[in-house]
Amino acid sequence: MGFGEGTVARRIWRGTVQDMARMYFGESFALELEQRLELSTSDDNTGEKKQWTNIRSHPLFFGITMGLLAEIINSRLFTTVRDSLGLTYDVSFELSLFDRLKLGWYVISVTSTPAKVVKAVDACKNVLRGLHSNKVVERELDRAKRTLLMRHEADVKTNAYWLGLLAHLQAGSVPRKDISCIKDMMSLYEAATIEDIYLAYDQLKVDENHLYSCIGIAGAQTGQEISDLDALEDEGSFGVEHGVLPVGRGRTLTTRPTT
Repeated sequence: MGFGEGTVARRIWRGTVQDMARMYFGESFALELEQRLELSTSDDNTGEKKQWTNIRSHPLFFGITMGLLAEIINSRLFTTVRDSLGLTYDVSFELSLFDRLKLGWYVISVTSTPAKVVKAVDACKNVLRGLHSNKVVERELDRAKRTLLMRHEADVKTNAYWLGLLAHLQAGSVPRKDISCIKDMMSLYEAATIEDIYLAYDQLKVDENHLYSCIGIAGAQTGQEISDLDALEDEGSFGVEHGVLPVGRGRTLTTRPTT
């Protein structure tokens, strides 16, 4: 994207925000929003990207970096567990709550055959823990940024996405969610660095004391396959938490920028 194109994109983005605010919240709110969204004359004329002196002080910081981290881990899971090892056709990594509170959880879901499922789980753990031994490179970060920015540009055409962005914008119970969480989103994606990604990664607990595995089998299987899994469980290869239902909070954008 050239400088001229960047300027046009920012103007379209600004206009879309105002139109959606007017539609859902009325004229007075839209006018207030327009004042807060004013861009400097120099930015409009030159198209220069906003330079962040301290991205980590922004209320959206952990929302952005956790999203990029999840995209990088998902990419590695597909490349390793599915493509290289051939242990699954479907694997995913999801985060909940880390961007809002100093607690949360993550879930890796992998589907495999009974004969391969233990190896698939172990491979997922190795990918998750391997970000320090196999460092994230600039190419991975750039790909994650492109993916999330393209997803944002597609989602911004839907009402549900806009309602998530605008939710709690004026709520006193969510004090750090302000208009900058909408206005600065694209710039923050572009400004994020590998060091920022590792700051987010360090919030995850990936050691054996904090990592729990649960394997379930559906369908008629041979007794030997079930016995093999029981034996692995007895040896402590993976733990099983009974009666735990991790319940998320829907779209993370609803209350995301509050760190």
